[in-house]
Amino acid sequence: MNKTRLKEIDILRATAFIFVVAQHTVGGFSNVEGINFFDYTILKFLYVMAKTAVPIFLFISGLSLFYVYSDKFDWKKYYIKRLEYIFIPYIIWSAINMVKLGNTERFKDFIVQVIAGNGGFHLWYMGMIVRLYLFFPIILFVAKKVHLMGTKVRKAVFIGLVVLYYFISKYQNSIADNISFLIFRNPSEIQHRIVNISILFWFLYFVLGIYFALNYSYFKKKVLEYKGIILIGYFLLFIYAYLNEVNIVGFVRVLSLLYPVFSILAFYIICVFLSDKKRIYNVMNFIGKYSFVSYMAHIIVINYVVNEIRINLYIKDYLVLGVLAWIITVIITPVLFSIVSYIPYSQYITGVKSKSILNIRKLFNNEYKEAA
Repeated sequence: MNKTRLKEIDILRATAFIFVVAQHTVGGFSNVEGINFFDYTILKFLYVMAKTAVPIFLFISGLSLFYVYSDKFDWKKYYIKRLEYIFIPYIIWSAINMVKLGNTERFKDFIVQVIAGNGGFHLWYMGMIVRLYLFFPIILFVAKKVHLMGTKVRKAVFIGLVVLYYFISKYQNSIADNISFLIFRNPSEIQHRIVNISILFWFLYFVLGIYFALNYSYFKKKVLEYKGIILIGYFLLFIYAYLNEVNIVGFVRVLSLLYPVFSILAFYIICVFLSDKKRIYNVMNFIGKYSFVSYMAHIIVINYVVNEIRINLYIKDYLVLGVLAWIITVIITPVLFSIVSYIPYSQYITGVKSKSILNIRKLFNNEYKEAA
């Protein structure tokens, strides 16, 4: 039996991709030397809001995987689907990024670079999530056992994991170094990277997604019930995160860990309310559908877009340049891969099931009807 589609998660997925692009456009330009104060302030504001993209993606991954597989899990189908729609596209895009970003020397130890998520600097997330997908059946088995133990046990386990994550965060560098030396004895830079991108240092947000998925209706109801408190909490934590980013206030670990959690909850609330807006949902669902491949390709697209804007529009203002590059990249990247998806076997590139070329007329007819 097919489960109800979580339209708010479709929108949240698109939001996470939009935030990723923001980090690498407005975020990048916010650090340009000599930038004026006004541009710096606005760019940093947008960057801080977008910094939580990875936690949001991990929350969605945990929620989506458990929402789909918690009732029925077929090992063979699961791994075949990951191979076809995740692993192969990731390997291909690692190679493409090495070529387009000028890192062809990495082909000499290609497999190690892929494991380390080093096809491009942004692919570290893929190096992490691929490992998570490999071990997901074990996580699913353990989580379901815990879930059956009752509310008190579930709460105790969650609190224990939160406390554990706090200390792992506090001693992350030491833990990563010790693991590197334990595994590799005399680790190279790339071997250090393999350890540093471990889900061990990000697992809190994935766990939050698991808890949501296994009690979805309950958690959705509670989050909406306390939406006022959550949104106020997010606003206050955002102020802290911004002031910390611009070096006005110092680093406070608890606040820094709470900010991504409240960001996830705040934007989840926003996405729930937007899910009833048909036009907004259609646009965001479209972006979210191609967010996987768009994530892997977006740095290449950003480089092209920024060069074209500078050459053809002669724009030198970093705020305008950053925002324009952000918007254009968010639009053209999923559109590009929507077109590519009509090529047979394109799922090995896009991670999305390829469409029949015969459906193009139907697609344009549907789009015309929606626009009418």
